[in-house]
Amino acid sequence: MKFPLIVCVFLLTVSSSLSVDITERGTERERVSITCPYPEGYENSYKYFYRGVYGERDLILRSDGESSVFSGRLSLKDNPQTRSFTVTISDLKMDDAGPYVCGAGWMHRLEIQLNVIRGA
Repeated sequence: MKFPLIVCVFLLTVSSSLSVDITERGTERERVSITCPYPEGYENSYKYFYRGVYGERDLILRSDGESSVFSGRLSLKDNPQTRSFTVTISDLKMDDAGPYVCGAGWMHRLEIQLNVIRGA
């Protein structure tokens, strides 16, 4: 009886980690902005931006309530009036392509796929 339950939990975990909520495309050496909406009630929550797939994510930006956070080529700007925050990556590199996650508070998160095309 436990075996089917374990298989179902595993399949739900894998399928949820493969779904993408936002797909963005940017050009090498330019900048890309990713807008992450969040629901009402999360205006004062911390905002975060991870790189990687489920289980292997690295936190690269976190806001503890500040409206703007900067780290190297990345910035995070929160806009509570529109209930969204924007992460900007400048001087985009081919290695920046891949999966990301943005979120607010403990419960709200969105899966992102960033595609980078070669610049001219």
